[in-house]
Amino acid sequence: KEEVNHPDRYAGGKFECIDVMQDVFGKDAVMHFCLLNAFKYIWRVEKKGGIEDIKKAVFYLNYYMELG
Repeated sequence: KEEVNHPDRYAGGKFECIDVMQDVFGKDAVMHFCLLNAFKYIWRVEKKGGIEDIKKAVFYLNYYMELG
């Protein structure tokens, strides 16, 4: 079970939410979403998720770079 990069709660059948977001809102919107999510996870790292939040931030930054 992958809790950082591909958690089950963000999949709806064979599609992941972030992929559908790109289809609906476009690449630029998803790139902004990735930056904002990375910021959120870094911001709360000492208050909530620790190293898992760092991994989530890295996931979103990597996804941003893949889209760019």
